[in-house]
Amino acid sequence: MKRIIMVSILTLVMLVVFGLVAYGEMAKEDTLSGTVTYAGTHKIIALDKKNFVYTYENRGVRVSDSGEGPFHGMSTHNIGVCCFENGVGRLKGYIFNMDKDGDKVVMELTEEGVSLKPGPINGTGKIIGGTGKFKGIEGNLEYTRRSMKPIEKGTHQAISRGKGTWKIVEPKN
Repeated sequence: MKRIIMVSILTLVMLVVFGLVAYGEMAKEDTLSGTVTYAGTHKIIALDKKNFVYTYENRGVRVSDSGEGPFHGMSTHNIGVCCFENGVGRLKGYIFNMDKDGDKVVMELTEEGVSLKPGPINGTGKIIGGTGKFKGIEGNLEYTRRSMKPIEKGTHQAISRGKGTWKIVEPKN
């Protein structure tokens, strides 16, 4: 009986030690590079003949170029508004990324000089916060967005390629 107890305790200790090694702590800073594909709905609010506001809401998936890392396989939810004056738009949006554990990363997106003509649109972003393992995260990114022909009126689809840097900042006491 003593042997069974000793073997059980030794097995438990080994599982804990190897478990900690196998599931080591996430890096505190790194680069990110990948693709977000998404689809959503939008609404156009006319101000007059030349000016309007475009609101949108998207859902999609974030995939890292490496196929791994903390941003790989995140679900995304993106909301925002683009104000067009004389055919040129300014976009401000927020993208909420959630990993398999339910931890979130929030990014603020900005696009200046958005054109109504088809073609790629460049933007920048800031990582402004997170929850769980991402608490204290900050960073920046650059991206290029390409819209696809929508499958249904009132919807949109797009793909966005981006890269950036991030780090977890310890709170100051």
